[in-house]
Amino acid sequence: MFLFKWFKSLTIRTQMLVLSSLFIVFNIVVIAVGDIEYIRLARILSTLAVFLYFIVAIGHYSKWLYIIYILQVLSSIGFYYYDFDFGKYLFLAASILVYGIIVSWVLKSIQWDQIKRYEYASFLFIFFTHIAFHFYNVNNFEEMISTDVEYLLLLLTGIAGMTTCLLVGFSNATRSTFNSAYLMYATFAFVFADFAAMVAYYYELFPIRFYFIERGSYLFGLYILARFCYIENNESVTQNYLD
Repeated sequence: MFLFKWFKSLTIRTQMLVLSSLFIVFNIVVIAVGDIEYIRLARILSTLAVFLYFIVAIGHYSKWLYIIYILQVLSSIGFYYYDFDFGKYLFLAASILVYGIIVSWVLKSIQWDQIKRYEYASFLFIFFTHIAFHFYNVNNFEEMISTDVEYLLLLLTGIAGMTTCLLVGFSNATRSTFNSAYLMYATFAFVFADFAAMVAYYYELFPIRFYFIERGSYLFGLYILARFCYIENNESVTQNYLD
């Protein structure tokens, strides 16, 4: 009871930092145990806890943020059941939908005339290089892919994730504000977490290490997304994404 009153007396910013610290400690302990099932379960519990905190303490005027959190919960459930086809479909489809929502926000905020030709050329070169590398990776572990739907969703998740990163980067570069920066960081974190999770599963290459990377990146994304919502709701900013 005392801890609850103490926590409630803190500012929202401090509460988010305290919760983030607790999640980090909790996930480090889970990873130290080394059980993959527990690591996946930790993602569900962390996402649910942040979603509930978002509803109770932060909130947002846009329904799309609530949809993103719901999709993240569904993605985490799919991640837990990733050894089954329905889990893979749920994880990958939910991730694609999250990327699609973010793209729909940032497209209208990009000032295309401010991007120079050499910037287009360099960013597009990096983008298509990563797309080609993603196709190579997916085809490299094709024997572990059980259905054509899974193969297609893997390709689409990678393409959608990298496209979203490119566009939020353009948005932040042309109309840089605190909330555009936070949205960019959250997007990068979620995409990186998804890629780390897929590498850990399909390549079976030091899975605990890659799940550690996934947990850290995903928790960072959850914190930054909550911070983004708080800024959008409570602080004076020069640009709102979610009009």
